[in-house]
Amino acid sequence: MAISLFNKRTGKYVTLLNPAEKGRKYAVEMKAGIHVTNDEKVKKRKGKAIRLTDTQKAYRAGYLASRSDSAKCYNAQDCKRKTKIKTSSKYGKSKLRMGSLKYI
Repeated sequence: MAISLFNKRTGKYVTLLNPAEKGRKYAVEMKAGIHVTNDEKVKKRKGKAIRLTDTQKAYRAGYLASRSDSAKCYNAQDCKRKTKIKTSSKYGKSKLRMGSLKYI
């Protein structure tokens, strides 16, 4: 959930995004090829939308790729955890306490 804060020094409101919203913003910017504010408005300079440079596109692509890799890693580890739980409890040798992998 985005948070809006008032900056006393500049006298402006600033919107801070969580990682999921930041990833969504970067995906929109990559697709459109222009800058977007955190409030989902197009950034303009002299009446024209500001285009992304190649460096900015590369940064956003890397950020999105790292988020994707992290999600794949988490899902793979989660699958291993669930498999371990199923095989260990299949024979009734152990019980799990509060979803952890600690055996009683």
